[in-house]
Amino acid sequence: MSSTPENIIGQQEMLAVRQRRRYTLCHVLTFLGVLFLAAFGGLSLVSGSHVLGTILLINALVGLINLYLLKRSGNVERAAKILSGILFVLSMSLLITGGENNTGMLWIYPIVAINLFINRFWPAVFVFSIFSIASALLLFTPLSALLMTSYSLTESVRFMLTMLALNSICLAALRSEEQAYETIMQLHADDIRQMAYYDKLTGLPNRWSFKTNLERMLNRAERDKQRIGLLYIDLDNFKQVNDQHGHEAGDRVLLKFSERLLDVIRPNDQLYKPQTESLARLAGDEFVVLLPNIKDPLDASTVAARILNIFKGGFSVDDVDHMIYASIGIAVYPDDSADSKNLLHHADAAMYDAKNNGRNCFKFFTQDIADKLRERQLIEKGLRLALNEAHFSLVYMPIFACKDSSIVAVEVLLRCHSPALKGYGPDQFIPVAEATGLIKDIDLWVIDNALEAQGVLQKEHSFSGKICINISGVELHNELFSEQVKNLLEHHQIKPNCVELEVTETAFVAGDVTCLKTLNALNELGVSLALDDFGTGYTAFNQLIHYPAHCLKIDRSFVNDLFSEREARNKMVMIIQSLAKLYDLRVIAEGVETEAQMTYLKELGCDWAQGYYLSRPLPWDDFCALLKS
Repeated sequence: MSSTPENIIGQQEMLAVRQRRRYTLCHVLTFLGVLFLAAFGGLSLVSGSHVLGTILLINALVGLINLYLLKRSGNVERAAKILSGILFVLSMSLLITGGENNTGMLWIYPIVAINLFINRFWPAVFVFSIFSIASALLLFTPLSALLMTSYSLTESVRFMLTMLALNSICLAALRSEEQAYETIMQLHADDIRQMAYYDKLTGLPNRWSFKTNLERMLNRAERDKQRIGLLYIDLDNFKQVNDQHGHEAGDRVLLKFSERLLDVIRPNDQLYKPQTESLARLAGDEFVVLLPNIKDPLDASTVAARILNIFKGGFSVDDVDHMIYASIGIAVYPDDSADSKNLLHHADAAMYDAKNNGRNCFKFFTQDIADKLRERQLIEKGLRLALNEAHFSLVYMPIFACKDSSIVAVEVLLRCHSPALKGYGPDQFIPVAEATGLIKDIDLWVIDNALEAQGVLQKEHSFSGKICINISGVELHNELFSEQVKNLLEHHQIKPNCVELEVTETAFVAGDVTCLKTLNALNELGVSLALDDFGTGYTAFNQLIHYPAHCLKIDRSFVNDLFSEREARNKMVMIIQSLAKLYDLRVIAEGVETEAQMTYLKELGCDWAQGYYLSRPLPWDDFCALLKS
């Protein structure tokens, strides 16, 4: 695989460390060399060794210039080459002149050793080779006439052998250092590669690595005329594990699942040959499995069934049983798509279809899912256009007091006029907005415009009732939401007690810490909170004491069944009314469509009501006219 930016940066940092070391070494050695050369050059001149003294002083001057250039430019390589040249000239000069009292040979050993160490291995080999050849020529050939002193054969041989041994040791040490750097660089590259291509928690390939593997496997499958199954796995109820037991427990669950997943895709009957690249963790609780060279698409369902069996009877980690399951989407190459991006997209869509059909199951990608996927893409595009070009508007649903039929509140309802979304209502585009994250922008737009309307109603129509605003359950996990609401209230100068935020009961999950934290923050802000469509979700009655709710909105289906023959249905309104009274909560009945329903609700003691019997949702001007009447 190609080098990642992290790998390149890491290698550059290590090279920089080594470069700084060479810089310090060259700087110190050049400075000390200039001092010694100047001192010994002066002493040589005083003692009558004019040739040696002149050579030493010239080298000191060159060293001083080199030191200046190094300080000015920071060019270590050039400084090292100049210093190496000075040391080479100095060692040859000492050999030729014999040095002070013929002690030059003794000084040559450390000078040559230093010369080697300021170079990298191969340049050092070159310097040593040139010096050895030059020394041999001067000591053992007629070129010895150039020497200004004489050496016996024994001295010459001893010098060459000692120099060979010393420099061999220096070169070996230098080579070891080079290899150590190379090893460190390789280890660093391996660590960075592991971080770049593999998931830190599970050790499985990550999303980037998976996409590369998928492309490679599809190319191979195309060449060999093979099928590939792609399983897209999402864990159901995993968020509850994090919320109830903490993220460390969640990490242990993911790690345990990845281990079990590795086991179940190595079946005894060997449906396919397992490969390291067959698994990946894409993000969070999302995993994928690649099944190369399957004979039939149904082979993929066999593996999917094995994966679902992992959760049979619960999923135990650290002696804690977690009620998590899996939704699995299956797409097959080339049947569903020959393109890697679309194949993954189709498996993802099939996984969402599995979630929408009861969870804890697997679904193959089908034409019906393809149609839904195209519709979803169309709606998403229309929503983005509607946000950018202000194609949204509000209508106003009056809410009446049951006891005297006065208007006590108004619920704002979203409408979209984008040509791209013609024929799609909120029940169709809101789920897409929630799935794509666009709902946060839409919610803020609704709250902003609703508060602006509330300000006009209070100032121009003396409206003293509440304005009720529906918000998505997504906002209950948005840590910024309460602060955003606070800022909008301050911007429009609306008192919080004039605002009621409605959240569907189905958005609540028992024990959801983040959800409860957001609700408490909104409650502290001063806005009232209503549980919309109450009775259709899973809120245990005793949990109401933990939720900072102020109002229960009875779902229209129960109002519609007030006079149903099914006793379990026609008693629901009474039960909810009694429950609200027990917890001192206000009750709103929605979907009131007949006089008989309204009379019953009034006799039962219901607080507020809304529905087509009382009023349809109204445009702004019509609602203002109703307030005046």
